Amino acid sequence: MSSLKATKIVRMIEIFDEMSQDLKIGKLTDIDKDVLLNIYQQHDKKQMIVNIKKINFLNFEGKPISKSTLYKSLKTLSNKSIISHLGTSRSCIYKLH
Repeated sequence: MSSLKATKIVRMIEIFDEMSQDLKIGKLTDIDKDVLLNIYQQHDKKQMIVNIKKINFLNFEGKPISKSTLYKSLKTLSNKSIISHLGTSRSCIYKLH
């Protein structure tokens, strides 16, 4: 990897970390980022909601995300107030903030 490429990658990580601090969400794991990207790509643009049952959650490499990992990530994203769970505890509907 060239020095210039490494410098750009490091700067990009620094910018993302600074933005995460500004938003007071802390660092997101790679899986949290993958889950959030999947949700964002499938959400209803007007109401900002998504039914997670309709999403085939894939990681960055295109491999399926296990259900246990998905639900752990959904809880983390909810705790960071990036998304919220709507309806009953068995509901599959989430809203983006």
